[in-house]
Amino acid sequence: MEAMQIEKWWPRVGVEAKQWLRENQGSADVPDDVRAGIVEAGGPSEGQLLTDEDWQFIRTQSEYVD
Repeated sequence: MEAMQIEKWWPRVGVEAKQWLRENQGSADVPDDVRAGIVEAGGPSEGQLLTDEDWQFIRTQSEYVD
């Protein structure tokens, strides 16, 4: 089964996992609980967990709006 695009699964990720991802931008070593939260939300479950485009999306979602 192919994983959903980040735009679809990101809203389903828990707050603690989102916070970790925001604070550890681009990390290759994602903790098991954060990885599980991504998979549970419909994100990728094997291979490279997050692409450069995914990290860019997370950065954009983390920016404050003026």
